Amino acid sequence: MSEYKVIIAGQLEFGSRRAFSQVMEQYAHRMENYYKNDILLKPEAIFKEEELTLDVPRTVMPSTERLWLNTLNLLERVVTFSIAGSLNLWRLDAGVMVDHHQLEPKSDRTTVQLFNRGRELVDQHDNEQEALKMMTKVVSRFERHAQAYERRGFINYRLGNDKDAHYDYTKSIGINPLMPESYYGRGLVNMRKGDTEAAAADFEAVTKNSIPHQSIYWMAQVALGDAYLELGRPADAMRIFGMFTKRKQRIASLDRYDRRVAYQLGELYLKAGRPTDAITALERALAASEDHKAPSESAVRALLDKAMASKA
Repeated sequence: MSEYKVIIAGQLEFGSRRAFSQVMEQYAHRMENYYKNDILLKPEAIFKEEELTLDVPRTVMPSTERLWLNTLNLLERVVTFSIAGSLNLWRLDAGVMVDHHQLEPKSDRTTVQLFNRGRELVDQHDNEQEALKMMTKVVSRFERHAQAYERRGFINYRLGNDKDAHYDYTKSIGINPLMPESYYGRGLVNMRKGDTEAAAADFEAVTKNSIPHQSIYWMAQVALGDAYLELGRPADAMRIFGMFTKRKQRIASLDRYDRRVAYQLGELYLKAGRPTDAITALERALAASEDHKAPSESAVRALLDKAMASKA
């Protein structure tokens, strides 16, 4: 029987004691009668009656195919009762991701519909004000909507409203401290405000609440390396950038960082008296795709020549 590694993380909000009681009863009944207790998550560990939520901090566990499917099917039913939140489930085989499911409310409840419509507007650059209004309407209907605060924070950040963005991200974290997107957004705001220590703490929180198979994990790692450089911690930046360049997970959206990070890593190695490592990093930078935020090819070649001369 094949055994996998399963990772589950996230939070679901049920919004009312009635819905919470219904989902608790359904979970216990189905776990016992349909799945004969072959479920990875026991109800007493995940249901929080005071907050009317299902909370799963990043949890890693071994699993068989049967346990995985039973748990996935049960959680797919649970999410139909929720009004906000999301759950991520990953299945890995020898470190390779073979399955990923993101479970979110898709019902016809007004709050759910408003949020989903507003989220589409967020991605449209000419509809920021409409998206802001929509997310404000969502949180006025359901004040514990962490995702709506996060999305509103993102719009405010994009518009340069840093004070409002910081408020929204902090509010989101207060409701759902398991959501990496809010820490990442607040970290960017803190960097722009010049509060680099706070930004570094936020970027570290992202990596504690995400996994290397998510792009946001590595985006936060790059941002953390940048923060360490600003804080005068080159050894820590070198460690972070080194991890990024050697990552096994190939995620297309991260390719834009490759040249810049490898170049910065080469600079750090050279300053640390490690020309051989610098040459390896800079050759990797040359092989990476061009990006407008990365040094030009001529700049990379110039530093590579310097590293080679230093080695000689």
